[in-house]
Amino acid sequence: MKKLSLILVLMSLVSSIFMSCSENKKEPTRIWAWVSGSLTMSDETLEHYFSKCSEVGIEAIMMECHGGYPEILDSTSFRDEAAIQIIRRAVPYAEKYGVELHAWIWTTNRCEKTLREAHPEWYQVNAQGESCNDIKLYNREHYRWLCPSRPEVTEYLKDRVRELAEIEGLDGIHLDFIRYPDVILPYGLHESRGVVQDKVYPLWDFCYCDVCRAEFKKLHGFDPMDLEDPTASQEWMQYRWDAMAHMASEVAAEIKKCGKVSSAAVFASPEESKKLVRQDWANFRNLDYVFPMIYHKFYAAEDPWVETATREGVEALAASGNGAQLCSGLFIWHAPADRIPEFLDYVSNGGATGISFFSLEGIDKYEGYWDSLKVALSQWK
Repeated sequence: MKKLSLILVLMSLVSSIFMSCSENKKEPTRIWAWVSGSLTMSDETLEHYFSKCSEVGIEAIMMECHGGYPEILDSTSFRDEAAIQIIRRAVPYAEKYGVELHAWIWTTNRCEKTLREAHPEWYQVNAQGESCNDIKLYNREHYRWLCPSRPEVTEYLKDRVRELAEIEGLDGIHLDFIRYPDVILPYGLHESRGVVQDKVYPLWDFCYCDVCRAEFKKLHGFDPMDLEDPTASQEWMQYRWDAMAHMASEVAAEIKKCGKVSSAAVFASPEESKKLVRQDWANFRNLDYVFPMIYHKFYAAEDPWVETATREGVEALAASGNGAQLCSGLFIWHAPADRIPEFLDYVSNGGATGISFFSLEGIDKYEGYWDSLKVALSQWK
């Protein structure tokens, strides 16, 4: 009887260990890259990018098909025919070289004139009462941001997802700029952009539109504009984090409903992201992959911060019960060709299940990067 009990105990321990290992098993390492797409991209360029990625070990390309100056055709339906054409042209090359293709779209940052003219009320408003549809934030023409509190905005974005998801051969849809405008720019950019942001200033603090304020008042009984310092209100901060997370989760769910892989590019670390762009990405649900853009020199950070930010992201996802896999984004000009293995180690040590390089155009311009990358990736995997 004692032997039987001992056997049962041992079997239970083995089972527990096995289950624990299974639950904590890390996904296979995946290697990605971003690239800008356009209607004018030649067949030779497409051939070059997909063949080189296949050669060096990059398994998936996120191709930008809606960007800061979108080549969108006038349409009352807002169907983005240009984005569709860009992806359709790339599909044969992805299939030829066995590289996954993901359509990279801008999300809340939408600047097409047809939309701005048809729905100016959809755009975010700052604490001074100014719409980003009317002013040029940071002197950038493309800084026009949609409000996440409006259900019609979410439906508009779902429409953009569905029209791309219809493309046969497309593997996934990648969401970028799924945030508020920078209330504070990454610290390393302040001097070059000519701004002083030692605190939150009303000019850059969004969204105070009528819908956001009314929805917040329903929940908490007061208007954030009645506060001497709205940014000191934890409830108001939480409302904006939650509004964006809800919208992101809804759009990501639509991607998955269409049978595509859902992913998003986000700011570098969870806390910096919440602080700088009101983006609580650890609570973006329905994503298969999340890509923190750990472009560390823009944050005036030392190289090892790549590992620190990666670990913070992995831990935040786990703490929120988020099953998305984290792939660290590297800016190649911050990770020199002769030090690629060092940065790959930072990513691995931080617990990421993958890595993404920004961008293929940059790799082309950086002499010797393709060769160094091929060697480093073959050893890393």
